[in-house]
Amino acid sequence: MVSGRRGEKRQEQQAFALKGTMPAMTMLCLRTADVSAIERQLADHISQMPHFFLHLPILLDLDALGDEPVDLGALAGLLRKHNLVPIAVRNPTDAQRERAVAAGLGVLRTPLTRSPRRDAAGEGNTPTPGPVAVGPAGADRGAAGPARRPRDAAPAPDVAGEPPPAGLTVRQPVRSGQVIYVPHGDLVVLSPVSSGAELIANDNIHVYAPLRGRAMAGAHNNADASIFCMSLEAEFVSIAGRYLMADEIPDEHRGKPARISVQNDGLVITRL
Repeated sequence: MVSGRRGEKRQEQQAFALKGTMPAMTMLCLRTADVSAIERQLADHISQMPHFFLHLPILLDLDALGDEPVDLGALAGLLRKHNLVPIAVRNPTDAQRERAVAAGLGVLRTPLTRSPRRDAAGEGNTPTPGPVAVGPAGADRGAAGPARRPRDAAPAPDVAGEPPPAGLTVRQPVRSGQVIYVPHGDLVVLSPVSSGAELIANDNIHVYAPLRGRAMAGAHNNADASIFCMSLEAEFVSIAGRYLMADEIPDEHRGKPARISVQNDGLVITRL
């Protein structure tokens, strides 16, 4: 009898549980419905950091398109062709929502409301179609860097031909879901980097605190770049396309000050 009761108890166990959670997800903020233009820029991004984009879950934000129709079926196929995983759309119109469902995409229920149409009465500014922006959910990253800059980022130069600002210093903690991208110079972070956060720089990355997220230095194939941190607890580190996953980081370097650099076409970790 006892054995039978145990069998009944096992049968009554729930097969799954639903949890309302939102993990860090990369968001593709569409600024044009031209799928060919999207593919050209996407291919350029992926060529710079192929391991970063591999099997990356993608959320499509349609806010900037307004009522412009977009072939979401073709776009989803394009993303899958490049080993990305389209998940859902955000901020669709009613017509775009129907196309998203027909393309096998979810519709994100978000407390963020769709921004007012820029071509509404009283506003004479119509958005000009442009390239796609790649960024984390809740951020907006353009072709050369983040359109929404961190608080410490220097303003863009106003004079044509003026050199871009060299490097960036971030003083506040970098939280899960945030992406900080520095296309020129070093990225210096003075506070902890949480799991699920991402640091990307063309040159060196310095973290004077625990590094628990993902760090990608030498993004434009700069093999002379290094990653420095006061406590190596990273999920993923990469320099110029060479990378180490969390389980490939030796235990003797876990939680210790470390430098990661390229030697003999691979990554090496040395204690600081």
